[in-house]
Amino acid sequence: MNDAGQDWDSQAEATHSPYVVDPSGKIRQPSVCGVAKTVLVGSHLWPLIGAVTGTLPLLWIGVIIFWGIMKDESKIIDDQGRELMNVMLTFVVLAVIPIIGWLALVVWIPVTLISAIRGAIATGRRGEYFRYPMTFRFIS
Repeated sequence: MNDAGQDWDSQAEATHSPYVVDPSGKIRQPSVCGVAKTVLVGSHLWPLIGAVTGTLPLLWIGVIIFWGIMKDESKIIDDQGRELMNVMLTFVVLAVIPIIGWLALVVWIPVTLISAIRGAIATGRRGEYFRYPMTFRFIS
């Protein structure tokens, strides 16, 4: 927030549009600051760390902390935090559905872990609004 009570994104929108649409149709925000890029990369890699260590609470706690603290600072952090919460909620829904959900998790988990790496690269390098495949959008 600045002195006038506007967040960084609304101040930038007042002067010009901070968003760029690639020829491939992907939305980017190239003017993302270094701290925001670090938070975005950390948010995307946190579930990967939780999966490697086998600690399920890390999947939720890390994403909630990153998103909760920084969501008012930038629209891209808020958007990617919601996307990661949707990924975690999809995992919970698939995990509690016997047989069909468990079979879906066999495919969903590797796809999501690879997508986490792709998401960290896309948001950290290009400021891209990344979407995970095979994810239910509970929070929009």
